[in-house]
Amino acid sequence: MNSGSKHTASVVKQVIEARKTSKVLLPIELRTEQQALWKPEHLECVTEMLQCAAMAPFHKRADEVHCQDSLNAPMPWRFHVLDPQACNNLLEYLESRALAETQTQVEAKWSRAWQSKIKNMVAASGVLIQVTWLPDSPHEFNLKNIEHVAAAGAAVQNLLIAAQSHDWLSYWSSGGILRDEEVFDFLGINRREQLLGSVFLSPQSHPSARVIDGGLRDERGELDGWVRWVST
Repeated sequence: MNSGSKHTASVVKQVIEARKTSKVLLPIELRTEQQALWKPEHLECVTEMLQCAAMAPFHKRADEVHCQDSLNAPMPWRFHVLDPQACNNLLEYLESRALAETQTQVEAKWSRAWQSKIKNMVAASGVLIQVTWLPDSPHEFNLKNIEHVAAAGAAVQNLLIAAQSHDWLSYWSSGGILRDEEVFDFLGINRREQLLGSVFLSPQSHPSARVIDGGLRDERGELDGWVRWVST
């Protein structure tokens, strides 16, 4: 291995080791101030991150049913990117649905969602990316669909590593209310797609934001706790 290759390997290792889960929470009242931190060059960074995500391996092409519109790439995943204004619109939508429930004196999913941390995570974000995987039909957890989920997960990891390379904060969430089919409809996401996760990305956090690091980061232990060298 030459010196250039060694340097590249060292940089890649450093970025991977530095990557961590950062859940950023911000009072919704400060959303406008957070949005003011967004610069045009941040969009260029997001585009570069998405290009990195595209290089994830995938073993099987997406089913043709998912390739009938403008999103017709063969990869078994889709990334739906909400820029700062789209995040604002999502917050307004969630609040309006919760308010409608309150007016009917019915405490249901929208009210619970609005009382959760989701609104604070959206308020703190630069962009929110709804990452979906594309199930084959019939929708059952067979080997091919497992491969699709694995491929989509690899794409997300590429995205997170790329975000770390730019020193962005990132959080891969299971989504909560953002998994709801009505939210899919609001965002123009086909209901045939399945949410793999909601990825929150922030180029920088607001001074009043609370950043919570992942709780399992330091529990990985040594390699011999999960690696077995096979000898026959």
